[in-house]
Amino acid sequence: MGTGAITQYIDVAQLAFYLFLLFFVGLVIYLTLEGKREGFPLETERFGKVRREGGILGMPKTKKYVTEFGKTYYAPLETPPDTEQLSAEPIHPWNGAPIAPIGNPLLAGVGPGSYAPRADHVDYDLEGHARIRPLRKLNDFAIAKQDTNPIGLSVIGADGNKAGVVKDVWVDHMEMLIRYLEVDAKGTTVLLPINFSRIGKQDIQVKSILADQFAAVPKTKNPEEITLLEEDKIMAYYGAGTLYATPERQEPLL
Repeated sequence: MGTGAITQYIDVAQLAFYLFLLFFVGLVIYLTLEGKREGFPLETERFGKVRREGGILGMPKTKKYVTEFGKTYYAPLETPPDTEQLSAEPIHPWNGAPIAPIGNPLLAGVGPGSYAPRADHVDYDLEGHARIRPLRKLNDFAIAKQDTNPIGLSVIGADGNKAGVVKDVWVDHMEMLIRYLEVDAKGTTVLLPINFSRIGKQDIQVKSILADQFAAVPKTKNPEEITLLEEDKIMAYYGAGTLYATPERQEPLL
């Protein structure tokens, strides 16, 4: 027998290869199962149908995760969540057909107004508090003197009409950035994402929605906090306006 031989028919290299092969197959199985902890059970393209099966290898066992600040999370979910009911319908009878919004297109949750069902709690800072807060709650923060203070400026919609007046700004104190403008829209308090705003010396221009559409911007449960889900819904509303604010925006450019 040569160097490294264990018997006449097997040697160390052959044994190492078999061990690697078993390890690699086990790794593929493990990663396949662990990859099903998010996004499963699957939902079909057609609304209201959930595939409970998990493919060839099935679903992994539910695992409990203890998250930061004492909360718990189970993945995959023991029972599938309710299917998302969109305010939209397919424009053709086959799967994969484009869907058109029903009712108020800015709230339909489709197209540029799509959003993810994120956790309905605030984005925490390192101490477990909301990282996005109104300036009135941050005594150590202020608008830089060399910058235009948006508080008190009028907000002008895409139609050129006045939508309201900025009452306060909401600051991400971890990043030291303004995330939202708090707008008094004719008696209704709504949030305006800073990235949909163009702040000028005299007013704030908003090109995504019209002045009268500010009243329907999704509201927050807490007047001084915003959850991750609420952030997505608010951003989606203004995003939907880039296409659905007026019928003309849905027409070809040429």
